[in-house]
Amino acid sequence: MLRGLILGFGEVARHGHWPAYQRCSDVEIVAIADRSAERRAVAASLMPGVRTFASLADVPRTLSVDFVDICTPPALHAEPMLAAIARDWHVLCEKPFLLDGALAERARARAIDAGVALVPVHNWKYAPIVRSATAALRTGAIGELRHVRVETSRLRAARTADERANWRRDPAIAGGGILMDHGWHSVYLALHWFAERAQSVRAALQRPGGGAGVPVEEEARVHIEFPNGRAELLLTWNGEVRRNAMLLEGSRGRIVVDDDLLVVEGEASRSERFPRALSAGSHHDDWFAAMLPDVIGCFRQPTRSRPLVDEAAQCLSIIQQAYRSDAALASTEP
Repeated sequence: MLRGLILGFGEVARHGHWPAYQRCSDVEIVAIADRSAERRAVAASLMPGVRTFASLADVPRTLSVDFVDICTPPALHAEPMLAAIARDWHVLCEKPFLLDGALAERARARAIDAGVALVPVHNWKYAPIVRSATAALRTGAIGELRHVRVETSRLRAARTADERANWRRDPAIAGGGILMDHGWHSVYLALHWFAERAQSVRAALQRPGGGAGVPVEEEARVHIEFPNGRAELLLTWNGEVRRNAMLLEGSRGRIVVDDDLLVVEGEASRSERFPRALSAGSHHDDWFAAMLPDVIGCFRQPTRSRPLVDEAAQCLSIIQQAYRSDAALASTEP
């Protein structure tokens, strides 16, 4: 059995990761590290016998740990990731994986040298309706993929453990706004479906009041060109409804995902209604649970994690290109 430590026991760890670990017979969470005494107390109440620490540095080297699950805000990923690798621990890390490409390459190199796995939490691939759409694509139901559109509509930024100061709106912590947050999911889905490297990126971002006094973007439109197609990502924190929609157009048909409805239009058309909409909830413990077997497989065979790290690096590169594209567009406007 693999022994794990969760770093950061906020909303996603408490409601998304921990419930999934409870149902997994191959993993035991033995420790929690969080700077908040209140969150440590919550963790202790949920997991009798678990050891709690204020930081990763406080975890004694005598404690047997196989992996760390990093659930801290984005700017706080790099330091514990490198520290965990130095302890020969595998690393599972929430998105956005890292905010600096040079740090991502350093972490990758050190993980390879240490023989440990680095795994990003790209859990949207494991949503039941997305898995069904992907399976239909892979079996050739719509022919060659030509166009992807991913739409994400939210009424506001997702909650954080401290709603008095939502870190998702602080660029120093979050690395950006909705594009770095929800957009990360959209980017890795496009990469996953096309299975190609992006060739070019252009984007237009919107900030209320033209950006005055608002540090992060609340809306984004991103176009990604691939060798054999293109992806369009539409994101907003100012939506009239909470909704997710996806379109995959191929040479012989298309796949439509509309929250809980999957429609495949091709040589063998079908439709299926799923019990839970994509936009329902924010923590998705069932998606995380579905991902865990692959995570455990990476821990047991670290070379399996290398393409996933590359995917995360591509996500960061594409999002950074989108920010540069928007800045260049803004500089040409009168």
